[in-house]
Amino acid sequence: MLKKAAIAVVLLSVVGAGVYANMNRTTTALSVQTEEVSRRELTSKVTGSGQIRPFKEIDISSNVMGRIEELAVQEGQEVHAGQFLLRIDPVRYVSAVEQVEASIGSAKTSVTLAEQNLQYARDVLDRRQGLYEQDLLAEEAYLDALQTVRREERTVQLRQADLDRLRAQLKQSEYDLSQVLFNSPLDGVITKLNIEEGETAITGTMNNPGTVLLTIADLSFVEAEIEIDETDIVDVRVGQPAEVRIDAFPDAVFAAEVIEVGRSPINAVQSTTQAVNFKVVVRVIESVPGARPGLSCTADVLTATRRDAIAVPIQALILREVELDAEGNVVQRDPLADLLADVDDASADEAEDLEEVEGAFVLRDGAALFVPIEIGIAGERHFEVLSGIDEGDEIVTGPFDVIRSLTSGDRIEKAGREGRAGTSEAT
Repeated sequence: MLKKAAIAVVLLSVVGAGVYANMNRTTTALSVQTEEVSRRELTSKVTGSGQIRPFKEIDISSNVMGRIEELAVQEGQEVHAGQFLLRIDPVRYVSAVEQVEASIGSAKTSVTLAEQNLQYARDVLDRRQGLYEQDLLAEEAYLDALQTVRREERTVQLRQADLDRLRAQLKQSEYDLSQVLFNSPLDGVITKLNIEEGETAITGTMNNPGTVLLTIADLSFVEAEIEIDETDIVDVRVGQPAEVRIDAFPDAVFAAEVIEVGRSPINAVQSTTQAVNFKVVVRVIESVPGARPGLSCTADVLTATRRDAIAVPIQALILREVELDAEGNVVQRDPLADLLADVDDASADEAEDLEEVEGAFVLRDGAALFVPIEIGIAGERHFEVLSGIDEGDEIVTGPFDVIRSLTSGDRIEKAGREGRAGTSEAT
């Protein structure tokens, strides 16, 4: 009996302290900052970093091996389409062409002789056939002449095949000779020069790439190849506008457009904690004087715009575990009843009915009322409100430490007001 009485005294003391604290809390208004909800222009963006790459870039490699006899350009030089770049020593390829041409001449002679022999064999056959039909020639002599004609026909075919093979070989030799001379395939800049005059150009094989002699880039327009996180890539589409900032030009912002969105991750996922990024390419619409491949850059892809959206500041949006009624409204409960429920063991079952929702505190008759909010796009400093708060409502925006501990029903007083109706927000 005494034990039960002691427990009752302790419970009454706890409840009394709680009631006192709650009464003191409700009678002392918390000083907060508020802002009147207004309509704003919001722009949602996705940001990624990467590097500048040329609009078009071509690696010049050699299809033939040889010593660089003449080099007419240097790194950083501007070149035009058709301009002479370099030449490989052509002696061995000129010699190859001359050898094949000589072989072709000999083959033509062989074909001519074979055709003459065939014609002679046919004449002999014609004479012997006439004699054979008149029974003036033995059959054996006639068949021998016929066999000679067939043999000479095959000889002509073989000599003609040799001639055709040499003509094909001449085309290959002439092609190899044409590959010793290099002209620029486009207007651009020599961004990389990997060889010097007098060095030897090496051709590639199946397992080893050939020598990249030089690289020409068309920098009249540039592109930014950036990486976008997996949580943001779903909002990126080809054709969306973008803004590119190049570290080398800190005071400039360049208009751009998304031209490529990767479908596969850049890095293979090896663990659940590893970030997954996707490649996105944006093309800078305007010219960027002085741009070079590999410059670091940042691009903002504008994924959505709301011209006249009801918006709340980002700092006003919070998460709370609350009890919702059938219509989705927060159930406002008596603080004393909550305190008694905490003492009761049955309060654990009641906690299971709480839901974590996003919302904001709205000023109602001097008290902070938590209201769930459905949000849309996110701007730089504001969220779009789809439902829950109306234009003209006054919401609590700070200080952060007060909002963090604020509960629905607490008395508040305005320390200051932020924001102004009709403003716009750019990202």
